[in-house]
Amino acid sequence: MTRTFAPLALTLALLAGTTSAQEAGMPPPNDTPQRETVERDAAAVAILEAARDALAERKTIAMTVHSAIEAESGPLASFSLGADGAAWMTRGENNRWIRAMVGEADDIGTTDRISFTVIKSDGKASWVDNEKQEVVHAIGRHAKGKVYGSAELFGLDKLFAGNPYARELSAQKLEVLPAEPIDGVLCDVVRVEYPGRDLPTRWYIASGDGFPRRIVEELMPGADRVFDYSDVVIDEPIDESRFKIEVPPGYVEKNLPPSIAATPNQPASTVKPEPANADGVFFGTGVGDLAVDFSAETIFGEPYTLSDLRGKPAVVIFWASWAPNAQDTAKEIAEIQDFIGDKGGLLTLAVRERQPEAVVNMLLDMGRDDVVVLTSGNQVANTYKVARVPVVLILDKDGRIVFREERYKNGKTIEEIKSKLTEMFGD
Repeated sequence: MTRTFAPLALTLALLAGTTSAQEAGMPPPNDTPQRETVERDAAAVAILEAARDALAERKTIAMTVHSAIEAESGPLASFSLGADGAAWMTRGENNRWIRAMVGEADDIGTTDRISFTVIKSDGKASWVDNEKQEVVHAIGRHAKGKVYGSAELFGLDKLFAGNPYARELSAQKLEVLPAEPIDGVLCDVVRVEYPGRDLPTRWYIASGDGFPRRIVEELMPGADRVFDYSDVVIDEPIDESRFKIEVPPGYVEKNLPPSIAATPNQPASTVKPEPANADGVFFGTGVGDLAVDFSAETIFGEPYTLSDLRGKPAVVIFWASWAPNAQDTAKEIAEIQDFIGDKGGLLTLAVRERQPEAVVNMLLDMGRDDVVVLTSGNQVANTYKVARVPVVLILDKDGRIVFREERYKNGKTIEEIKSKLTEMFGD
């Protein structure tokens, strides 16, 4: 089996979760995933569905975690890049998982180990930074850094963020491999091949309780990233103190962003766009018009202005979590972000959301904190006469609307967007 792999620097950056591809010196690829033949073994589907249903019934899970890169030779042989520790999971009031993770992880490029205590819930996270003597509370893309990223090496987002096994059950290839015992627990083994650049993965799911004891990502021939989950205890009471961080004496408590402390996901205010004309040029909202400028804020209170994107092609997308196929739209928005890279800009606006954090969480559940979502954009939607969503606009480098699609179709409109952008990037 032949696969294309990212350069080593980019691979390590993606694996560690503590360094961006740009920091590693490698721009993210803009290649378009190829459509592949769908091959799903019925037995594999049944195993994953049973594991999904079993996890849905669980209230608490505790376990020991070990992760590492395992390679006997080749460019990854000298990298362990793993973590050891313990994790506790419990259902929150909204039935979403709260995760407490304590342990140590390898630091990239050094022989040091990073100690971490991290608690995650939805798009929120708290952690202890012993080096800076801080206890940090963060929301969304403000959650980052070495300590926070170290807990990512536990691999728990594969199970406790978003919809468990949704990606696996919609993957392009599923096959059952021979069952294997892991630490004395007999496990069914399912191998999954995903579309795009996601790594093929083997899931070792305990036949008795349906919870994975091992997950293996196939990095390249002869090299795997292995997540081992042992001492698994299911549905036993866990002390609530596990899911709280006490501020040690002398430590400072810090909130990110500073304006949102213990009450995250507050709706931001809207700055109403004002259509105008300048130098004899009329602003408008249709193809051929110079796009009406606007300013709006993210859920974190960060302001964005459309005119700031001048100089490069830009895509503006109005969407909503309540719209049909919203999850597919979120995936395509992320794909558009990857396609654009640093050659253009992307702004997305959440329309008529009762809970402004809903669309943000859809992207965060996919691990995408790089997509700008303006949650204070209802006035903007009204100005642009958005009656239904999604609606897509493409602007040229001068801010003129060159494409508007009001009947977005998943799987089709995205190709039209890419085609138009390809044409514009070639200018």
